[in-house]
Amino acid sequence: MEPSLDARPAALDHPLGVASHLFRGTPEAVAAACRGYGLTCVQLTPNFPGLSFQEPAGITPERCHRAAVPFHAAGIPVAALFVPGNLLDANLHRRHCAVVRLHALLRHCRDFGTDRCVTESGCLCPGAPSAGCPPELWAELGLILAEALRVAADHGVTLLLKPEPTHALASVADALRLREELPHANLGFVLDPVNFLLHDGPAHLSGALERLVGALGPHAPLVHAKDICFDDNGVSAPRAGWGVLDYDLFLRLLGRHQPAAPIILEHLQPQEVPEAAAYLRSHWPALREAPDGSGAP
Repeated sequence: MEPSLDARPAALDHPLGVASHLFRGTPEAVAAACRGYGLTCVQLTPNFPGLSFQEPAGITPERCHRAAVPFHAAGIPVAALFVPGNLLDANLHRRHCAVVRLHALLRHCRDFGTDRCVTESGCLCPGAPSAGCPPELWAELGLILAEALRVAADHGVTLLLKPEPTHALASVADALRLREELPHANLGFVLDPVNFLLHDGPAHLSGALERLVGALGPHAPLVHAKDICFDDNGVSAPRAGWGVLDYDLFLRLLGRHQPAAPIILEHLQPQEVPEAAAYLRSHWPALREAPDGSGAP
């Protein structure tokens, strides 16, 4: 399905977007695709044809502006900058490169028009099931994040960590532990309920969702939205609307802590954006309802 400029959101629509790497092409082309699908924000992955941000020395204000200005000009604000990388890579050279690049993009995050930067903790063995983070590796992660948070604070940026089931940061307990050990005002999290709850069975999903948002909601100003599905093949994470996550409950809970948090759709193809966006928008009224049903903000 081709994007249509008729797919306009309502004037008071909640910020809803996708990761920029969902679409291919120049910043202008990707911004036009987001606008055509009626999206109202974007999580920007700094990598476009002829405009790479892999080498820290090449990350300059002018290049950052070239990547971001087309989105802002199209009325698609940058909700956050996404910096993928494995901060705990077993290969120390690759780990060092990932950390240096993260620092460079933290220093230039505001040149993209946002004060939020998203990254992941990483792990020693990507793709391997998580068996808990060994104490020495957790200590290394703390040192790496402490320095990144210092760089972020110096430049007025909030660093948001995204959970992954196979990474060092995989659970609500991990996030709360980090908050306790690194009590920085500019440390936050991406509220990705599916990634945090993949190991909870369907019978306990609603209770786990309430505990998750209650614990991390105040520290998670950005949401990643997909779904969770339990069947004979195990557990999977399809796009929003294709699983059993209670989005009315989730958005009511979210509204208590982060009523304006941008929501980034995940695990979908470009042609699936209209249906996934319509599904989320059908639940917008829940954002204005208190979890107790009173309708209080």
